[in-house]
Amino acid sequence: MASSLVMAGCGEPAAEASASVDPYASESQSLDEGVANERRIIVYQTTSLQLYTVDKKGKDVLLAQRSGVPMVSPDGRQVAYAKLPDTWNAGDPVEHAELHVFDSKSGKSERLTRGHDDAEPIWTPDGRNLLFQSTRRTGMASLWKVRVGGNGLEQVTNEGLVRNAAGYIPNPVSSTEAQWAPTERRIIVYSTTSLTNGDVRVIDFDRQLDVEKSYSLGQGYSPRWTEQGTVVFSQNNGGQVTFVEVSVD
Repeated sequence: MASSLVMAGCGEPAAEASASVDPYASESQSLDEGVANERRIIVYQTTSLQLYTVDKKGKDVLLAQRSGVPMVSPDGRQVAYAKLPDTWNAGDPVEHAELHVFDSKSGKSERLTRGHDDAEPIWTPDGRNLLFQSTRRTGMASLWKVRVGGNGLEQVTNEGLVRNAAGYIPNPVSSTEAQWAPTERRIIVYSTTSLTNGDVRVIDFDRQLDVEKSYSLGQGYSPRWTEQGTVVFSQNNGGQVTFVEVSVD
C-alpha cells in the first residue's frame, strides 16, 4: 500500500520521511509552567485516498476510506478533512462530503456537517473555526463557516447571488491554495486556478468571519504572502512566466 508522510516542526521547514512525501503531518511544541511539552499529530493519505492517523502507541488507525486533503490545525492538535463516500474515486464529481475533525488528545473524530458536498476545509488562525466550500447547499459555489464542534454554520460568500453577478466571489481552487496574511490575520489570498492564469483574489473578513471586502489582484496563479505583507504570484505571459508583487490594503 503506497502512502505519503511528512513531519513539520513549528516554524521550521518540513523534513522528509521517505522518498515520496506529501505534507500531511505536523509537530509542534509549547511551554507549560516552564516545562516543554511536545504535541504531535501524524496523519497520512494513501494513493487510494484512505486517511490514517498514527496513535500514541504507533498504531495506524483508519479515519476514512476516502477523504479530501487533510488540514492540520494551527496548534497541531487536530486535523480537519472532508469524508467522501467509500466508493468515490479520484476524478469523480464531489456530490457528497461531510466535514470531520480528528482530535489527537481524545483520539476521536467528530462530524461537523452532513448531507451536502462540504469540502476543502480551511482553519482560521485561532483554530476555532473552519471555512469550507459547498455548492449543493444553495446551488451556488460558496464559502461557508462552522465552529469546531459543529455550531455556528453560516454561508459566508455569494448569499442570494447568481454566478458572475455583482458581488460574486469565486472559490479557491483548493484549500491548500488559500493563505492567511502573516500580519493581519483576517485576510486570505488565493487563486481560482492552479499552474495557469486565473483570478488571484483577496478576502478581508471581520471578527465574525463575515466578508468586509473582496477584490482581485490580477491574473496569475500560486500566490503567497511575503514577510512584508505584500503578495507575490506567478503570471504566464505567452509562455513566459513572470512574478508579480502587489501591495494589499
